[in-house]
Amino acid sequence: MLKYVKKLFWELLGFFLVALGAVLYLHSDLGMNPWGVLHQGISMQTPLTIGQATQVVGLLLIAVSSTFKIVPGLATILNMIFIGLFTDLVNDMNIIKTPDSLIIRYVMVLAGTVATAYGMYYYLKQHLGAGPRDGFMLLLQRITKLDVGIVRTAMEVTAVIVGYLLGGQFGVGTVISALILGPIVSIIFRIHKYESSHAPHENLLETFSKLASVGKDQQ
Repeated sequence: MLKYVKKLFWELLGFFLVALGAVLYLHSDLGMNPWGVLHQGISMQTPLTIGQATQVVGLLLIAVSSTFKIVPGLATILNMIFIGLFTDLVNDMNIIKTPDSLIIRYVMVLAGTVATAYGMYYYLKQHLGAGPRDGFMLLLQRITKLDVGIVRTAMEVTAVIVGYLLGGQFGVGTVISALILGPIVSIIFRIHKYESSHAPHENLLETFSKLASVGKDQQ
């Protein structure tokens, strides 16, 4: 049980860092990251905040994936809830503002990308399930039989286009994020000697089964 408590701590830290990255993109005023463009666009056309839009998109992706028998992990559900929640909390604190200096705004984009990458590392390392978008990506890959890289790129491009049409901010920051997030994640994984394929992610059924067996052993 203690092992899972520790895992949840690192999961939550990862979600917080991803949310911090989203707020840094937002206030850099240079463009949101690709999915952030969609979340911001939805928030501009509805009463939802950016964080709530993040949650709704995540919920829809989980629902569609589950319909096709892709069982989410515990972290998949928590990802959907807490990244949006933390995004609104950090944004509402009003600590991060848009600076006048263009150089600092570019630094914010870079810092947002690094924060997002580290957040991904912390929550993926726990192997309790990837994000809602990852499950949906696997579903599309299964249906289309296309390379996973092509599928993921198509998802990101679609998110940007739809978000932009809804009023989300597309800019140089969006392009920078799209180009450097992957390489930065790769560098962080190598620094921490993390092999993303080292162990499979548990789905909800597997996690609950393990927790139940632990509970029986302690009785």
